[in-house]
Amino acid sequence: MQKTIDASKLELKESIVNIRRVAKTVKGGRNMRFSVTVVVGDGEGNVGVGLGKAREIPEAVRKAIEDAKKKLIFVPMVGTTIPHKNLGVFGAGRVLLMPGAEGTGVIAGSSVRTVLELAGIKDIRAKSIGSNNAGNMAYATIEGLKGLKTLAEVGRLRGKTKEEILGLPKMVERLEKVGGDDKPEEVKEPTPAEAVEESKAVEEEIATVEEEIVALEEEIVAIEEEIVAVEEEIAATEEEIVAVEEEIAATEEEIVAVEEEIAATEEESEADGENAEQSDKEEETNGND
Repeated sequence: MQKTIDASKLELKESIVNIRRVAKTVKGGRNMRFSVTVVVGDGEGNVGVGLGKAREIPEAVRKAIEDAKKKLIFVPMVGTTIPHKNLGVFGAGRVLLMPGAEGTGVIAGSSVRTVLELAGIKDIRAKSIGSNNAGNMAYATIEGLKGLKTLAEVGRLRGKTKEEILGLPKMVERLEKVGGDDKPEEVKEPTPAEAVEESKAVEEEIATVEEEIVALEEEIVAIEEEIVAVEEEIAATEEEIVAVEEEIAATEEEIVAVEEEIAATEEESEADGENAEQSDKEEETNGND
């Protein structure tokens, strides 16, 4: 569980990774706005991604920066790289993060590189294997960094000490065994093969945790898809309501036009009646004469 980070105590840098023009259809027409995705970080392990929308770009950027500061996370690092390999998933975006040896540099592109650099990671390899949308890739990178776990965290989750996870007790037992002369064997460093086996054991434990994380992320994706489906239904309903309102308005206009025609007809009828009365009076006058 990530702890809340106080952004006011950090010297954060901002970088805009995506600016889009979006529109929302309402009763009065289409409302045009700008959607901006911003990454903030201090280069020392704290990084966040935020989204802001407004009619003007500067206001959208301000909102995005505020949103990113509220969502800051701390990235655990081992030296200049990450502790282990991890897959970040957000929507259709999937970003695979892999540790790099010292001197590797940041091998990544687009918004993934921006997030990693502002997080302060110096050596890492990243690969986007999903959507190439800059916003989704940035959020997927954040999800991948969230899922990183240190050796202490893995030990706490499994109820084991660091030495047990690394297999050190077994190494100590081997080193403490005595030979035929009842003298302790000379303490030696583990061979490369033993070191590889130990690292494989750690990777298997990390893989187990990663599988659990991927399962949770798939559930989140399913929920997000349901939310999108509901939003589409709501949008379709709104469009139907707008169409019905337009029909009602057109009907009201027709009613007004018919009423105007009726009024004009009544006025003509009254004028004809007055003309007829005037003619009758003139005929009577002529007859009397």
